[in-house]
Amino acid sequence: MNAKGKGLWWISPLAMAVALAACGGDSDNDRPASGDDGDGFQAAPLLVMHNGGGIVGHIDRLDGDLNVVASFNADANEGIALDLLGNLYAADDSAGAPSRLQVLRMIADRQDGSSPNAALDRDFEATGSMTLKGIALAHEAGLVMAANMGGNSIEVYGTAAGAGATPLASTALSGNAWDLAYDEAADRVFLAMTNGTVIVIDDYVSGGFLGTPSRTLTPDSAGAVSNIHGIAYRADTDTLVITDVGDAGIADDGRLYVIENAASADGTVTPSRTLAGPATTLGNPVDLILDGDTAYIAEKSNDAVLIYRNVFTGGSGDLAPDFSVDSVKPESLALLVEPDERADLSDIDTTGTTFTGVAVTSNPPAAPTDPDVVILDTGLTSQQRGFITAQDRESLAFNQVGDAYVTYDTGLAVINRLATGRDGETASPSRDRTIEGANTGLSSPKGFDVADGPGWVLVTDQGDPAVRVFGGQADGDVAPLFTTTLSVAPWDLDYDPDGDRLYVALTDGTVAVFDDYSDTRGAAGPDRTITPAEGGTAFAAPTNLHGIVHVAASDQLILSDVGSGANPTDGKLYVLDNAASADGLTNVSVRIDDNDNNAVGNTLLGNPVDIAFDGQHLYVAEKSQGKVLRFDNILDSAGGDVAPSLSYDQASPESVSLIADYLGRAPE
Repeated sequence: MNAKGKGLWWISPLAMAVALAACGGDSDNDRPASGDDGDGFQAAPLLVMHNGGGIVGHIDRLDGDLNVVASFNADANEGIALDLLGNLYAADDSAGAPSRLQVLRMIADRQDGSSPNAALDRDFEATGSMTLKGIALAHEAGLVMAANMGGNSIEVYGTAAGAGATPLASTALSGNAWDLAYDEAADRVFLAMTNGTVIVIDDYVSGGFLGTPSRTLTPDSAGAVSNIHGIAYRADTDTLVITDVGDAGIADDGRLYVIENAASADGTVTPSRTLAGPATTLGNPVDLILDGDTAYIAEKSNDAVLIYRNVFTGGSGDLAPDFSVDSVKPESLALLVEPDERADLSDIDTTGTTFTGVAVTSNPPAAPTDPDVVILDTGLTSQQRGFITAQDRESLAFNQVGDAYVTYDTGLAVINRLATGRDGETASPSRDRTIEGANTGLSSPKGFDVADGPGWVLVTDQGDPAVRVFGGQADGDVAPLFTTTLSVAPWDLDYDPDGDRLYVALTDGTVAVFDDYSDTRGAAGPDRTITPAEGGTAFAAPTNLHGIVHVAASDQLILSDVGSGANPTDGKLYVLDNAASADGLTNVSVRIDDNDNNAVGNTLLGNPVDIAFDGQHLYVAEKSQGKVLRFDNILDSAGGDVAPSLSYDQASPESVSLIADYLGRAPE
């Protein structure tokens, strides 16, 4: 149960989020090129996908000195693109049609020589005669777009899709596209066509994924055979850079074109710069990405990665690249860049975060056809959006790009970009996936936390008391990465990534604390057990903790206590200090309770099953009263029989999570 905002923007320096995706897919990065303008130039860290020479599917990670520092043995072999969490999307046509799409969790953090792992990674088959090549990601919309050489089309899926996925859209084209670049801000797609043209489609997503070209560009400096492959677009200068392999059987006829005013250009165009000739070593330049004004090119026939600095300026002709790095049959590239620093919503350890909505699950909804997930405004005045999961939904948590993880009776559903859209929709295999089956070990999952730093989804399982930790990209009937066995049934948890500490709310009224959790994984049991108390005496039974939030900035715990699940009037809220060191009986600093188990009192607390904290105000899913409550300035509350500051009538609210304004957005 989340948000607590448990979508985190914490990524280790190694697990760098991406602003560019390979095959030119998201080449709208406007930052300057890495390094300086002198001999001390440092390249951007790169990923290189290989497709030939005995290393099909190998992905090399290159550092700023262009040295290979690690390799990964992927199943895929074609276009690659990175999402904002550092997960790699890769197209695979190594076994012929139909192709597959593979998602590799946090590729930059994987060990040298490692391979796909079902507990960490996922893939799904692209049905029919599809032969996928270049791909691009729409980060905010949560879409992966793939050029389908086997069917003259663009195939579109949700980035959270899993096994059994069908295309969300299939855009018919007049010819074969090898690659594509998508400008999400303008909703414009540029298609690199093997007939030597570039097709431009405006309003691609908002227009319903139609394939009618808005414009078609034909470089007038092309050779006798033109076959566009690599494509990248820099939005701030409205400049397109494309590569032309010419005749795929000839190793010295490749070209590079720079096209200005790309968003409005039409018909036959004269590139502002054309590079071609033996000094360029361009033969089959199959992919291209941009880092500011530096171009990186996968030159397949000549086994190299070529680098042109200041690619937008300078003369045309037979000009050698600034750098060339030996690389066996490179097929596609991705550029790794440092992410923006963003707030850790789970622990509210930075300020300045703006929250835009409150997500609430209902179990059950008022009517079977009603949304079982609604998004309310933070002032609890109205419903903004609704969604139907069609499951016996329990808790909901967001990752930092806006995908929702929802527990139900026997598993987890992963709902693509629920934090930012999907109004009026129902779960769909084109966008969403489930984690369910005997191998998961899940029998009655309840609350959980999404920790994007280590790439974990931590789930409390009440049926077989435990915390089960899954990879963030897990799909289907997959085993957890590891399991922490508990002796008491849990309800909710909160993982503190900075302290590497796990807090678990137990239904016997205590909190289990696991220190150094990423190392110990709780194998030896809790390091401490906290029992909320007053005056040195534990609260009288029944106590039954449900919601839990760790506030890192003040090292406090906020807890909800439903008391007896059969009593609709005995709910309570607690605030507890010094959470990181508390042990045993621990006096609470705030207790909100009407002290009358036979009446709900001013607090309106009966069964407060979940809580979410924005750094100041506490949101409560109050199930027995059918309300979402907000207690303002909870940490400074005098406690007692105090009324909530705000309330909203909601049928059987089961969980509550906060939505931040940046979820799903690319770093600026």
